[in-house]
Amino acid sequence: MDANGTRFQLLLGRDDWSSCVVDQTPLKTLWGSSPPDDDSAGLKWNREQDELTLQSRQFLFTAAPKDVAPSLTKRRGAGRDRYGNWYWISESGQEIQVNSSGSRATTHFWSTDDVVGGEPSGLLDAFQDKQESQPLQSLQFSGLAVTEDHFLVVGVVKPAGLLIFDLHAGGWPRQVLWPKEIAFIPFDMAPRPGGGVWILDQANTRYWALDRHLNVEPHGHAETVLQSEQQDDFQPKGGGAIRRTEARTFPNGMTLDAASPLAAVEPIAIEALPDGTVLILDNGAPAKSSVVYRYRFAEQLGNPVSAEMRSKTIDDASGEPFVLRAHDMACVRKQGVPDDEVRGQLYLVAQDGNQSFAFDLSLAGSQLVMTPILAYFPMRLFGGKGLVTADAVPYYDFANGWIPLTEQRRPRYVAEATVLTPIGEPAGSPVGDRAHAFDGREPDCVWHRLMLDACIPPESSVEVWSRAANDEESLALASWQAEPRLLLRKTGSELPFLRGRRAANAGGTAAAIHADGTWELLFQQAKGRYLQLRLRLKGNGQVTPRLRALRAYYPRFSYMERYLPAVYREDAQSASFLDRFLANMEGCYTTIEDKIAAIQTLFDSRSAPNEALEWLGSWFDAVLDPAWDEPKRRLFIRHAVDFYQYRGTIHGLKMVLHLAFDPCADETIFHLPSQAVARREGFRVVEKYLTRRTPSIVFGDPTETPRYIAQASTGNAQVTQPTRWQPDQGGETLHQRYRDAVQLTDTGARFPVQDPEGDRSAQWQQFSRRVLGFVPSATSNDRSDWHDFLARRYVTIAALNHAYQLSGSNQPSAFSGVDLPESLPSDGAPLRDWFQFEGVVLPIRRTAHRFTVLLPTPLNDPDGTKHQSQLELTKRLVELEKPAHTIFDVKFYWALFRVGEARLGEDTVIDLGSRAPQLMPPMVLGQQHLSESYLAPGHPQNIADRQVLGRDRLTTS
Repeated sequence: MDANGTRFQLLLGRDDWSSCVVDQTPLKTLWGSSPPDDDSAGLKWNREQDELTLQSRQFLFTAAPKDVAPSLTKRRGAGRDRYGNWYWISESGQEIQVNSSGSRATTHFWSTDDVVGGEPSGLLDAFQDKQESQPLQSLQFSGLAVTEDHFLVVGVVKPAGLLIFDLHAGGWPRQVLWPKEIAFIPFDMAPRPGGGVWILDQANTRYWALDRHLNVEPHGHAETVLQSEQQDDFQPKGGGAIRRTEARTFPNGMTLDAASPLAAVEPIAIEALPDGTVLILDNGAPAKSSVVYRYRFAEQLGNPVSAEMRSKTIDDASGEPFVLRAHDMACVRKQGVPDDEVRGQLYLVAQDGNQSFAFDLSLAGSQLVMTPILAYFPMRLFGGKGLVTADAVPYYDFANGWIPLTEQRRPRYVAEATVLTPIGEPAGSPVGDRAHAFDGREPDCVWHRLMLDACIPPESSVEVWSRAANDEESLALASWQAEPRLLLRKTGSELPFLRGRRAANAGGTAAAIHADGTWELLFQQAKGRYLQLRLRLKGNGQVTPRLRALRAYYPRFSYMERYLPAVYREDAQSASFLDRFLANMEGCYTTIEDKIAAIQTLFDSRSAPNEALEWLGSWFDAVLDPAWDEPKRRLFIRHAVDFYQYRGTIHGLKMVLHLAFDPCADETIFHLPSQAVARREGFRVVEKYLTRRTPSIVFGDPTETPRYIAQASTGNAQVTQPTRWQPDQGGETLHQRYRDAVQLTDTGARFPVQDPEGDRSAQWQQFSRRVLGFVPSATSNDRSDWHDFLARRYVTIAALNHAYQLSGSNQPSAFSGVDLPESLPSDGAPLRDWFQFEGVVLPIRRTAHRFTVLLPTPLNDPDGTKHQSQLELTKRLVELEKPAHTIFDVKFYWALFRVGEARLGEDTVIDLGSRAPQLMPPMVLGQQHLSESYLAPGHPQNIADRQVLGRDRLTTS
């Protein structure tokens, strides 16, 4: 409702727009019973942008007349390791080539010619003719993959088997031979999640599973007996159990033709899914599109899914039915989904090798669902080696290297489509399913304006017709009236302070972005309680209007009827023109009035537009940090009073640090310590004066070196806590305890109040700390503090003379005449004053106004950039927020559990210790600090996920 009481009917979101009608059928019926790319409606709902658009069409690359399509014989296998090096089988099929990530050069990696003159241990036959140095017969390779454990697995056609290269350790490959009784012709491979590989045998229509140790995984399928059980030739002479040799068996692989009558006919590719299943691409019948099977070992899951695409979604001028025959496929898992959930994209390379077609993958129960993505993925100069997934990106071979498959924007849409707003359904329809026409609530309601939040780029348009009636039955028979052309509002939306948005998906051009906003028109003759609209979306095949929201305002607030005399309404035709003319001005004024009526929204940080937040912050004389996101800015403004109330305190400093470093700041930042909910406090502020007698670790600072008491011992010793000396025990008691502690035989030896230095220094400090609780440290520089202490205690010099029992010439005339004791004072007031000055006053003065800010050590910071940036930012923030007279330093600490340096409490996490290599960056000269990094070992000692001989304890599985 606006300031004049005018309301509006709204269409917003998929549910509202799906109630509209196309060819007398609601869109929810068309969208609900057909795949999302259904072309019968001519309209599509864009889920990413929440927009109604014209139906998309798939752009097809037009091949040159003499274009040569790649053949399956060129697909011998390719893969990339974790360091970015690409491996593939050469065109001869007898050599493995590598494209190095450092030099970007393609070089020879391995072939059987490399064995001559080398050490072919473990390769082919272990014993070779020493006299002959003839080269080995060249192996024919087919199929290649790099596993997650960094093994390069290459298929060998004859002798049938595999070559396994350890890319970490290097050296000669290990050969695995298949038994001669088992037919094995590798064609395509795919790495398994967690290690291992899937191998497709196209000729024998079967596939194999190799576990992470690269052993064949039988998993319950049929096996071939290579050698039956036999009785040994040699038996024990004295009798006993008969010795036998067990039978040797080998799995047959998972056959595809026996799984079901719909099994694969011509399987050409295999891909792994994160849930342990596989996808098999089958070209099947020659005149039909390729199909995709999903298997869990020998079990086929669901029905095969065809890659067929609806003919009306294909932008093809030939008019011939489109058949998608695939050359290869690649599966990319969707980021952020659970490991066992099948969601992602499947890319199929067309047989002509000019482009790939993408499909969204999902599951409906056990049934695989493939939803076409109508996007254009060209493959310029594709060599035919294959489509390979690496780091969640599909790559294809280009020239002598590999480049990512990238979408190129070639949008295509149907030319036009018409949609009608709801008109109402028969009375017998369920109440929840009925879609009513726009209701003006009063008979002969004059409908006012139409607002359309949309992007209407150049060369596209939205045409509007309307009809109105006082009952829904008559509305279906009313004639349509054309409405004026929609105009883009220069001032944005008519809703006050509505945050605008730009349609970045509207082609990305300046003209398209300029056409995004609120479009309006003034209804001309729409009069009646019920209203229906007809919208025709038109484009040139390359652009489409994008409709987000529709608002139909009613009833019209008429300036003519409310403010002008009746004479202006005598002539109906003139009155109609004048009413519509004044309605244009009413629209401008009402927008201003709406903003005035809703001005309070600008004063609330929860509802103010983003551009008004800086202005709100200026009310508190605060400049908002440009690095803060919008939620953090609103949070700070909402709690600015709380922040300034505690500015300069420990709680205020923690607020600043949380605002700067917390990725998800919330309300608990501004809670008082007594009100705060239980939470792990990562930032700590330790005041120095608290640590004068208590170890720093008690207050949360594990970085200070503890003051250990050295004590020689030859065995288990009983340690007792000594009784602290107090001044009322007398000075002689202290002298005697000192002589006993340091084992002095001189009965006249006295406890020194200054460091004796030399050999006795350590014993004196240890004794003072244990017996006095402090180490005397007063010097001549502390004379003024000593005089101030006495003046505050005694006020007058006469009171001091009386307490010290001074008389005659020994009486000082002022406090400045009382010297700082150089030896232990006599009993009474002098001894008590010295004890309190050394034990209380001096430690507090020397630690007053000083504090330490402790930051948790950043994890996963190999180059130390996080350490440095956090350190500099913290110093800058604390310098701004601390009291001016204070001094501080900033340290990092390990916010993890360490025995001896943490308390078991709410801030304790039982996890990896602070010296775990996983949490420490390698040492880099000039960047890392001692005890916060480690000397990184070289290869192969730096391999963390593999057992390395000489480093790891050997384990058996």
